[in-house]
This record gives sequence, structure tokens and C-alpha cells, in this order.
Amino acid sequence: MPPAGQRQRSRNQQDSFSTRSSCPALCAKINRHGLMRDLLESGKSVRAFVRRRDDRELLPPGVDMAIGDITSFSEVRMAMAGCDSVIHACSTHIYNLSPERFWEVNVGGTRNVCDAADELGCRRVVLTSTISTLASASGGTVAAPPANAPARQLMSLSKRAAEDEVLARVQNGLPAIIVNPPYFIGPYDYSPSPFRLWAPLAVRLPIPFVPGGGFNVIGAREVSRAHVWALDHGTVGARYPVVGRNINLVDYVTLLNRAAGRDVVPRTFPARVLYCVAVGKVFDAYAVDLITKANYVFEPHAIPIEREPLEDVVYATVLWFREDRRLASLSSLLRYTRTRYC
Repeated sequence: MPPAGQRQRSRNQQDSFSTRSSCPALCAKINRHGLMRDLLESGKSVRAFVRRRDDRELLPPGVDMAIGDITSFSEVRMAMAGCDSVIHACSTHIYNLSPERFWEVNVGGTRNVCDAADELGCRRVVLTSTISTLASASGGTVAAPPANAPARQLMSLSKRAAEDEVLARVQNGLPAIIVNPPYFIGPYDYSPSPFRLWAPLAVRLPIPFVPGGGFNVIGAREVSRAHVWALDHGTVGARYPVVGRNINLVDYVTLLNRAAGRDVVPRTFPARVLYCVAVGKVFDAYAVDLITKANYVFEPHAIPIEREPLEDVVYATVLWFREDRRLASLSSLLRYTRTRYC
């Protein structure tokens, strides 16, 4: 690999990269249709790096597809070949993986993208991170998965380690930018994370009880638009917080219940009750701490995009989950949750 400052491309090679943007392994980390549609509408060609051939049905028309594994450098490099830019939105939120596999995907996958972008001379790399890394940035570098770390904490730690990898590479010439969104929701969510499971649950039945915490929430489409803006206008080495609305879980789930046609205001579970049942690998004391405190964000919103009212985002999300059949029954929803999070 040539030093970053000495990367050179032929005229033909640069021309072939000029309008193609590669989006490795988008999965549902970002609204897949929204981001790709926004990229297409901005005049870019798009290639999606996905795990399975049958993911084709989840991609909007006009998107090229490459198949592979984010932990395989050769497959990542092959997917990125011929691409001018890359949006690295791949991470796992399957919390019952081993810490080593979790790290291999979230940190090792980021290293593979950086290595491939460096070798191929990509013009821009955008990393999807999380807002929580901004609060923990002063905590020092995490080089390996800590032994016995809670599963939910492992996500934040791996995201911070991935950011450290990217920012270190920026010092060596990698033209990378980081986007830091909070929790987000939206349609086309084919693999919802634990927080986003509130929406399909509200479609199936009224939610009468919730923990007492709160979160910062934004629409997935706004996060998509923030990535497109960062790709076109962001400053290399910068981190861009994408900030939504601070809302407690009672008010948030009330919005979900009402969008599903049920005027139910949930009551708050006492934290002591949740601690009594926090015995699983994923739902442990750390998870209870997380969902019973105010995880609010007071960072300034750094990207000039218009934000939809959260009520509209919730309504569109509930409508999509009602029409989509993948989590159509309570049994399928429970099976999905058990497979990934228990």
C-alpha cells in the first residue's frame, strides 16, 4: 500500500470513480431505501455491499449490488473497486454474539474499509458512528473488547474504537468524516435494534408499561440526508453530531400507541422491578441502567438539514410495520428478539 500522501490515480481511473458512491453493508443500520434514494437523487451511482443475494429485494431500483462479508478485506476491496466514495454504515447490533465477533465486525470491518479506501484512493470515506461516542471521547482508546463487558456497553466501546481507527488514519491522509446520530426510527427497518422494536410491538398490541428513561430520537431519513451532506460538504477529520428530540419513554411510546390507533398512555415500571428480572446476557443491570435514565443529548446539531416532526416519523414508521409482513405476528416478533438479543 503506498503512503497516503503518495496515492495516485490515472486520469481514466479517476473518471470512472467520479459519480459512483459505494455504501458497504448498509443493512438496516440506516434506512436503506432512504439513504440510497437520497444518493441516487443527488446524481450519484450507488453500489450496496450486502451479506446475501436475496437482499436484492430490499434495495431500491437502480442500485448495484456486491455480496460479501465486512470482515473479509478481499471482499470489501472488491466491492469498493471503482467507487469514488464510501459510506461505511455496517455494524452489528446482535448483542448475543461473542465479544470477539462483535469487535471483528464493528472494529475489524472499519479497518478493512479504511485499508481498501487507502489502496483504491477513494476521495471520501464517511463512517456512521453514534452520538454516545462524543460523551466518551475523553475515556482513552479501547484496543480490544474488555473481558466481561455488558453486551450493550460493548456496542458503544466498539463504536469508539472504530472512530479511533478512522481518526488515526485521517492523520495519515485518509479523507474520512464521522457522522454521529442518536437513536433513530423510520420505515424500511428490516432488522430493528432493541430500541426500534417498540414500533412493531405497538402495532401488535397496546404497550401499557415502559421503563422510566428517555432518549434522543430522530428520523432515519434525516440521518440519511446527513450522510449525503457529509459526503458532499463535510470537512475531513470532523465529527458531525446529528441531534433529534429529547423525549422520555412514556411520551415516546404514547406516540407509538396513538399512531397504532390506541389512545394508551403507558405507566412506568419501577426500576427495582426491572433489576429483579435483569438476568440475561443482553438484558442485564447495565441495560436497566440505560433504559431507566435520561439519555438526552445537548450537543448542537451540526448538519444543515431540515428535520421532520417526530410525530410524523412515528406515524410513518408504525404504518410501515403494519404493512410489512416480516414481523407480522407476535410470535415472529418474539422469535426475532430471542434469536438476536437473548
